Amino acid sequence: MAPRVLPLPLVLLALFSAPTFSQSAMGPPPAPSAQSDEMRRGVAHFDRAFYELTPHKRDLEASREFDLAIAEFERELTLRPAAAEAHRYLARIRMVRKEFRSAGEHYDALTALNPLDIDTYVLAALAYVEAGDVAAARARLVTAVGQTSDPAVRARLAEYLAKLDARKP
Repeated sequence: MAPRVLPLPLVLLALFSAPTFSQSAMGPPPAPSAQSDEMRRGVAHFDRAFYELTPHKRDLEASREFDLAIAEFERELTLRPAAAEAHRYLARIRMVRKEFRSAGEHYDALTALNPLDIDTYVLAALAYVEAGDVAAARARLVTAVGQTSDPAVRARLAEYLAKLDARKP
């Protein structure tokens, strides 16, 4: 019996919330004491918006908190252009706001900082699929294939590529 393969958007959405392919070479986010003031403030605004306000349908307040988080993460990137976690949070906010191309660009910045983070290529692909740019999504997945020698990961990426290729325009 052939294994059941979930639809690409559903699989990619699952990946959006939990890494499954690889442990990022970046490791876990820095401890709060090691974070800059900009990151601490940005994370606080993000957490309030995402975990406290959004679940209670307090969308206007959540939007304001996301705006404050964006300002802090962008300030962090101005001060420290290689701040991976700032890009990661900005990508998450852009996905929540359905600003998919911008999310993809932040995920692309993350893959530039850590080319071996396969999960981030998949997240970028998801963002570009949602933006309607299947060619860009495909390019991210093809690049991911070239960044791993793990046969199971390569097989899964091949499944995603096949699903993308089978999509009707």
